[in-house]
Amino acid sequence: MESPNRAAASVRFGVVAAFAGAIGLAAATAGEAAAKPASPITLPDGVQLPENLQLPDNLPQELDAALSGLLPSGLGQARAAKPAHGTVTSHYGARWGTHHNGVDIANKIGTPVRAVTNGVVLEAGPASGYGQWIRVRQDDGTTGVFGHVEQIFVRAGQKVNAGQTIGTVGNRGDSTGPHLHYEVWNAAGTPINPHTWLHKRGVRL
Repeated sequence: MESPNRAAASVRFGVVAAFAGAIGLAAATAGEAAAKPASPITLPDGVQLPENLQLPDNLPQELDAALSGLLPSGLGQARAAKPAHGTVTSHYGARWGTHHNGVDIANKIGTPVRAVTNGVVLEAGPASGYGQWIRVRQDDGTTGVFGHVEQIFVRAGQKVNAGQTIGTVGNRGDSTGPHLHYEVWNAAGTPINPHTWLHKRGVRL
C-alpha cells in the first residue's frame, strides 16, 4: 500500500503537472511566453486533495499565480512563499552594537515583494525608519513586516494570498542599499527570528 506521504506527494505533483500542461506555456518570442486557456482540472472519483497540500516555491510566475486561485479554499493555509528573491545580507540578531529585528534580502529596485502566507493587510504606507512598509496579519496570527519598499500594490484591509506580489524592493528610509527588510512579530507585537519561523514553514532564504 502506498504511504500517505507518498500519495500526497503524487497528488501534489499531479495537480501541478496537469495544470502546467493545461495552460500550455510556450515561448512565443524571445523573452515572451504565451499561455493557452486552462481546462478545468478534475480528480478521479474518491480522490481528495490533502489539507496540508503545499505548492513548490519555485514555480514559474504565471503558473504560481494561476494555481493560487485554483486550489480549493483552505488548502492555501499551508502555503508559504519567500518574501523576496535575492541575497541575504543581514540576519536577525546582534548587529553593529544593536539588535537587528529582521532579515535583509538585497536585490535591485523593483524586485517583487510577496506575501509569505495568506493574510490581511494591516497597514501600507510611510513608516519612520522603514521609508515605506507593508504590515500583513499572517495566517497564524503573526505579523509580517515588509520594510523599505519602493511601490505598494495593496491597501489596509485587503486580503492577500501566499506568493502574491504586494510591493517591490526599494531603498527608502534608513537603508544602505536596495533591499527588503522582513520581520515577523508574534501576537504580542514582539519581533521573533524570521529565519526560524520561515524554516518551520519550509521556506529557505
